[in-house]
Amino acid sequence: MKKMSAREWLIDLLIGGILGGIAGAIVAVNVVIFSGIEDGYEASIPDVFRQNLFVGIVTVGILVAGPIVGVGVRRRMRARSN
Repeated sequence: MKKMSAREWLIDLLIGGILGGIAGAIVAVNVVIFSGIEDGYEASIPDVFRQNLFVGIVTVGILVAGPIVGVGVRRRMRARSN
């Protein structure tokens, strides 16, 4: 197994983090919409927590996990291509 350079690590962090963050945001907005929060996609995080604590926790978890999962997927893709 080849050792990754610092540049490859940085590229994986940036690309995976950005794409994972975008995917996480899309999923989080859909969770808020489908849970019946009053303002739907216009609701802020504090609004979501005020209306439904569980949905707020799930939404924040998705927003945090998105970039982390994205970096992991990007690293796995790079490892398989090498």
